[in-house]
Amino acid sequence: MARTSRAASIAAGLKRIQLKPNQRNYVDTIDKNDITFCYGPAGTSKTFTACYTALEMLQEKKIKEIILCKPIQEAGEKLGHLPGDINDKVDPYMRSYKSNIEKIIGVELTKTLFDKKVIRFEPLAYMRGDTFDDALMILDEAQNATYKQLMLFVTRMGKSSKVVVTGDVSQADIAASQVSLPGFIELLEGIRGISTHIFTESDIVRAKILQEVVTRYDKWKIQNKK
Repeated sequence: MARTSRAASIAAGLKRIQLKPNQRNYVDTIDKNDITFCYGPAGTSKTFTACYTALEMLQEKKIKEIILCKPIQEAGEKLGHLPGDINDKVDPYMRSYKSNIEKIIGVELTKTLFDKKVIRFEPLAYMRGDTFDDALMILDEAQNATYKQLMLFVTRMGKSSKVVVTGDVSQADIAASQVSLPGFIELLEGIRGISTHIFTESDIVRAKILQEVVTRYDKWKIQNKK
């Protein structure tokens, strides 16, 4: 697919998406800052909007590649050994990224961009020593990352690149003592070029019933000190 044709196809996909006001504010925050942290409950389109922004920047030639990453952490159950090479092992954890991108630009173009490595997954475990220039780097599910992992990811940012870190601390799959996202955000607070965007229950778009589900769950966690 020619570069101009690819850009036109991405633009067409973006045009079909109608962002909510707070989602658009999130896009603007990413555009205006070098590093953006975003947190909020499930269903607020944190990942979807980050992927939308990455594709918009790619279409506008502000970046040349999209780097996707996520801590490899099973959600409450052990799946055992996964067969295949590193890509096969990582793929189950990265499917949410691919699903979100497909919703925006379709299955065929998504496959093309992955095949050409314009968009690619990068496991945190293999990032040390890498530098990503002219890229938008997204770390999702960052509530499952330690201080060391968050620092590793952020410091992979090269020239003309941006970093987006998203998470929902209410859905951590690691011990509460290891959850580092809130503290890491506080540590970097006040540094020019770093900003934080917050979604709340009122921003949930996935299914309206989730607003009440999330509220009830948060109350349960407080009452049971989880």
